[in-house]
Amino acid sequence: MIIQIILLALGIIAASLFIVSKVVNYSFKTIVFKGIASLFFVALGIVCFCLNFEGYFFFKLFTVIGLFFGFLGDVFLGFKYVNEKNKKMWILFGLFAFAIGHILYFSGLFIDFYEPGNALPFVLSFGTPFITILIYLVISRKLGIHFEKKMLIFILFYLYCLFAMLSTSLYIGFLHGFSKVMLIMFFIGAVFFATSDFMLAGSYFKDGERPKAYNAIYSVFYYAAQFIIAFSIFFLV
Repeated sequence: MIIQIILLALGIIAASLFIVSKVVNYSFKTIVFKGIASLFFVALGIVCFCLNFEGYFFFKLFTVIGLFFGFLGDVFLGFKYVNEKNKKMWILFGLFAFAIGHILYFSGLFIDFYEPGNALPFVLSFGTPFITILIYLVISRKLGIHFEKKMLIFILFYLYCLFAMLSTSLYIGFLHGFSKVMLIMFFIGAVFFATSDFMLAGSYFKDGERPKAYNAIYSVFYYAAQFIIAFSIFFLV
């Protein structure tokens, strides 16, 4: 447990440096802090996997790989600030990287926790996101968030992956009565991830600048999500 605590502490420090740099003056240095912070949640996931190798193998393996794609997404999105000419390209790269991460997350949950013969979690996990997306699009429009038509198909794909990950963690948790610490932690991480993305959309796709505190808060939610998800794979009970 000592190694995990050290990695978590160092990750929190790196994430804090990133958030402060982001709020004060976004530069290439900010991207470096962001990458380092993200490497720590990948490292935490790898260490938790190696120290708790047996049991729920695919869930833990896919989660670690998903964390790595989260790291790639962070790097891609970071470059949009220092390469304004190709801003949309970096956003799309980031969306795809995170989408793959979400696919890995919910795939791992289903492979190791789905009970054959019980179709309800499967239907709810992958049917609910369609309804959630419609509700989200209505609410986001009311809030003044407008997605560019050229990017809409990619954004819808990402939203589906995000909501599928969130709903899968919820329904798999209910299926097992939230009796396992790892499922509880993963669900909390999924909620934090979705919260961060909701706020992020307001920063990326709404006219005008958001308050500095706003940008800091969604980053806190994001790193909390990834570190909780990384740590969840250490707990078998």
